[in-house]
Amino acid sequence: MRFKRNPQFRKGDKAVSLVYHPPEIKSGTEVTIISPHFGTIYAVELPDGKLHRWIADFELRSLNTKHHRLKAGDSAIVLNDTGHHGINKGMVVKIVKPIIDYFYDVRLPDESYHRWLAEFELAYPV
Repeated sequence: MRFKRNPQFRKGDKAVSLVYHPPEIKSGTEVTIISPHFGTIYAVELPDGKLHRWIADFELRSLNTKHHRLKAGDSAIVLNDTGHHGINKGMVVKIVKPIIDYFYDVRLPDESYHRWLAEFELAYPV
């Protein structure tokens, strides 16, 4: 794991999404940070071929490796679907890309919850 620096955002900070995160977050959506997490998050391919980002390492269990660290091409079972639109517990997904960084639970302007936004997908409002 690379060097763990301090997170850019803290609980309660306002941030703006730089990216589209379907279905509710568009580029420019203002969010409130609930909590920072550090670890590996994964872009995954769903059974229907659609891509989903992000699922955290602790939300997955490897199907084809003995070690916990998943890599591109590995298959995994979803252990927790909280906050993941279109994902179900027990679903088998294929790892597309692992990324090690800070990631955040966020609250949207309508008070709904979204999980996860990666640190590089957020900026402070200008």
